[in-house]
Amino acid sequence: MLDLDLYYLDELAARIKVNRDKIARLRQELADLNARMRDKAIDQEFARLIGYQQEDEDVESVRARINSEIDALEETVKSDMEAFINGLASSELIIPIDPHPIIDEHSTTNSSIGRGKIIYKYRDGAIFTNFVGMFSLIFNNCSVKDIIFTPEYVLVNAKDEREARYRFVNSIREMQRMLVKKANAIALSVEQHVKR
Repeated sequence: MLDLDLYYLDELAARIKVNRDKIARLRQELADLNARMRDKAIDQEFARLIGYQQEDEDVESVRARINSEIDALEETVKSDMEAFINGLASSELIIPIDPHPIIDEHSTTNSSIGRGKIIYKYRDGAIFTNFVGMFSLIFNNCSVKDIIFTPEYVLVNAKDEREARYRFVNSIREMQRMLVKKANAIALSVEQHVKR
């Protein structure tokens, strides 16, 4: 069984990012090729008019290769996005945080609403930059209900450690329920973002 934890999701997110960058580069290469083809048509007509034989490259095979690479990468990104969303929605997901939070005493005692910042650092000094980037792409921000994911820690808005645990669990459960209900719509939305 595959470990469903933030390490795995961070790795998936990194792979998605790399492949999205490759897709963007290939699309630019294709746009450049199409621009050269427009210029080449003029050059060919000019060469014909002056009686000069011009060498013709097999541009269609290059275009087909680039389109094929883009299609393959888009399928890989789609598959990885589905795995990322399914992993995030899984009841087996492990979020490796230190069970002993850092409590921002100033924010918990002086807050007008009685809540402050309870910070759960990731265990072993782990940093999940790629996970947070992909999470924010899916949710349009890094928060879900009462928690905020950052690359270095999870921040919970609560008045004390007990309330923080309660809010953490409920926020994750709510996120997972929402992901299960909307997985197809989210995947389609993110796929459209990838194709831009």
